[in-house]
Amino acid sequence: MSLDTSSSAIHLNLPPSSSNQIRPPTLITIHPSVVASILTHHSRKPTEADSSNRVIGTLMGSRSENGQEIDVRASFAVPHKEDENQIAVDMPFQQGMMQLLGKTGAKESIVGWYATHPTLNAYSALIQNYFSGETSPHPSIHLTIDTELDPSGKGLGIKGWVSTQLGLSPKPENCAFLPVPVVIKYAQSERAALDLLTAPAPTPSPSLPPLPTLSASLNQLSTLIEQALTYVQSVNNGSQQPDAEVGRYLLEGLGRWSGSESNEDEGGVKAGLQDTLTVSYLSNLVRSQVELAGRLALLQQTPAS
Repeated sequence: MSLDTSSSAIHLNLPPSSSNQIRPPTLITIHPSVVASILTHHSRKPTEADSSNRVIGTLMGSRSENGQEIDVRASFAVPHKEDENQIAVDMPFQQGMMQLLGKTGAKESIVGWYATHPTLNAYSALIQNYFSGETSPHPSIHLTIDTELDPSGKGLGIKGWVSTQLGLSPKPENCAFLPVPVVIKYAQSERAALDLLTAPAPTPSPSLPPLPTLSASLNQLSTLIEQALTYVQSVNNGSQQPDAEVGRYLLEGLGRWSGSESNEDEGGVKAGLQDTLTVSYLSNLVRSQVELAGRLALLQQTPAS
């Protein structure tokens, strides 16, 4: 499932200039949880007039053996401030987060960074230069997320980029961004949630007052209990053949009712059933002991006579 928006850019997979040079990635896969985390970060950005119109963060993931595919599995926000004259990134915060994740045993490493704005500028080149040092010797990737949605439903596109230095004497702000295809990667178990998020919004229904809704639920529950009671009585009086599967469902449902708030035992109907079986077993055992004692006493009296 591609996340790229329509673009006229051409992705060129150029060969390296030397055998020891690491080639840039040709594919970026991103998990849905990462997209949700980035959008949550953007929705919580400050609303002050002097705040930036985008937020940035670190991308965590893994690379394939040949480095041609990058799998983005996690992300975290990095505080920053920017205006028309300068930009400041909280590098100690980013480094502290990496140390904290290292202590928790995280297997992912830094693969790049993200920004919630589709525009690339000179500040993007400076941030890219910093993260290239964090991912060295591998190239750093950059994801731009377009958070604007128009009435036609277009928007929310994600594009991937890698950078290459320009000029004879490269400077951090002098680089060109080359596009890299981005594909969303999800497990089959996550498909239902994704379909629910991407489906059209349901038609809102007027909310009912709490008491009528509760009354309707209780009436429905009472009807179901009466149906189950009618079935049990008809089975007991022999007018209906018993069904073992229905009996198991009824026993399982009754066993969930607990007679006390304590969770130390199962309680309720299931505990009462265990008590009944225990009493029945003990009564049969006592009856067997009495019969055995009577027969032994009879055997002892027979020779005497």
